[in-house]
Amino acid sequence: MTEKILVVDDEQDLLLVLDRSLTRKGYEVQCAESGKAAWKSIEETMFDLVISDLAMDDLNGLELLKRVRAADSTLPFIIMTGVGTIESAVDAIKLGAYQYITKPFKMRDIEVLTQRALEYGKLHRKLDSIRLHEEDDSSAEMIIGSSKSMQNLLRQVEKISDSDAPVLIQGETGTGKSLLAKKIHESSSRRDNPFQTIDCGSLKDTLLESELFGHVKGSFTGAIRAKRGLMEEAQGGTIFLDEISEITLQTQVKLLRAIQEKDIRPVGGNKSIPIDVRFISATNRNLKEETDNESFRKDLYYRLAVVPLYLPPLRDRKEDIPQLIEFLLEKYQKRYRKKISHIRSNVLHMLRNAPWKGNIRELANILERGVLLAENETLTLDCLFTAPDGIFDGEDKGRVVTLKDAVESAEINVIKNALESTENNRTQAARVLGISRRALYDKIAAYDLNL
Repeated sequence: MTEKILVVDDEQDLLLVLDRSLTRKGYEVQCAESGKAAWKSIEETMFDLVISDLAMDDLNGLELLKRVRAADSTLPFIIMTGVGTIESAVDAIKLGAYQYITKPFKMRDIEVLTQRALEYGKLHRKLDSIRLHEEDDSSAEMIIGSSKSMQNLLRQVEKISDSDAPVLIQGETGTGKSLLAKKIHESSSRRDNPFQTIDCGSLKDTLLESELFGHVKGSFTGAIRAKRGLMEEAQGGTIFLDEISEITLQTQVKLLRAIQEKDIRPVGGNKSIPIDVRFISATNRNLKEETDNESFRKDLYYRLAVVPLYLPPLRDRKEDIPQLIEFLLEKYQKRYRKKISHIRSNVLHMLRNAPWKGNIRELANILERGVLLAENETLTLDCLFTAPDGIFDGEDKGRVVTLKDAVESAEINVIKNALESTENNRTQAARVLGISRRALYDKIAAYDLNL
């Protein structure tokens, strides 16, 4: 992506010199001869850097900076100033200017300062993106499990993560589709670049297109200034389109074009912007069926589903529940500064056998409640407050087991099942479990499984 720089000064000769110098460096430069003209440009275009003179008649650099900061907290702003106005330049730094440079200056100095300011802007946009999406529930570490279905899925992820092929993740609500998308991104060579997420089902058409592609000033009611879209913000990284089945046919056409042409056109704009992003989509619907009833375009489906992945519901991989319990309890213990070292057997029985219609999200909810209400280091039925109907006998207090014992018990059962299904062929059993033959022998010895 070519960085866009706005240079503001009422001296035409200096503007011409800066325009030529920065353009030679590969930047896209726009010039403004006054503060008011500069503000109009900022309203209409998303710039990556503003370089402005301090002393201008109609709207000086300090006033321009205040307007910019009211609308954009991260846009780098460099002040150019004469020797006699350095105090004002220092005031500009306090207001959020990146740096100031005194006139006259060498072109090499402004070029170096420009490069640093642009890198600063990129870093802070990335940090803002991380803060926006860095909720605890977005931890990709939660994609775990020793069940056959999860091991197969993780092997697929390992194979495709470092490609640029679009991925479509399907699965019920709460199975962890967004976590899997994040895991794919973090396992790829794009991991150091942005991971941008958008919930396609939460926005109306125009707003969704604005979020995806950006918009120019005045393109719709409320578009008071230009805005960069998430696809442009995700340059070099990954864009995750959650609930992709919810987008309208009109937006589907525009998304298809973006994927095929690798460029976008902001809402209301007529200039294309090249993009370099990987697309990961997710839905809780059967998208192939959606194409059959013509509510989703087939051509877009085939573009998005180059690699289709399916996240199984929790009820179909119950052997993974003890691992998830251990992970979630550790997470909530840290969050609430509590210690849970034991769990009642009736609680474990209930957690293993619940239908989990809300999948991992429901399991996380009930365990968070349990940690909050626990009065000591043991997770009891009372701590969970309420539980799925008909799963347990509420009067059975249950024996106390450690979390370690619960996880080991589940692992032993999985190993026994794998060995039985392969008629004790340990090579095949290791393949089924997704572990090495040596690791399987070690576990058999550790658990003293005389099979």
